[in-house]
Amino acid sequence: MRQRLAIPTLVIATVFALILAAAWPDKKMTSRDIGCADTAPARGKQICQALSESMEWTWMGHAIVSPDWRVTWDALHRIYCREKISAADLPVLESLKQGSDWRLQDGAVGLIRLVGGGASVPENSIFSPANPHYILKGGCVGYEITRLANPTLFMPADYTILEEDGGLF
Repeated sequence: MRQRLAIPTLVIATVFALILAAAWPDKKMTSRDIGCADTAPARGKQICQALSESMEWTWMGHAIVSPDWRVTWDALHRIYCREKISAADLPVLESLKQGSDWRLQDGAVGLIRLVGGGASVPENSIFSPANPHYILKGGCVGYEITRLANPTLFMPADYTILEEDGGLF
């Protein structure tokens, strides 16, 4: 009786292990390293580091379960405001768009689209000021960032840390 259960159990465990090994994300995808060490100009490193630090852990890709660190719309808003991204940064953003990591490329493309404004952007795009969900809706008010002891944590400057209980209010 035990031999009858042992072989199917072994087969099921092997198939499960193979599926898990094939679906497990690459170490690169589970880290925030997007290749900032390889970016050239100082402004490029600064923007790249801001993209890396602002990435958020998400579980969903395009309608699939895909755990990963990603540059989200809110992260683009924070970076645009905190780093004071402008048209003068377009050459640097274009070079970051050629980066080795898709997350760096995606963040650079998003910032380029924000700098470009709504000129050639469809009205239903999140990059269009005419869209009610426009990324920069409300401008940069409240996005003046204060760095905490942990460099990956950020909070708006109008928050206060209470010493007694460590809460944010």
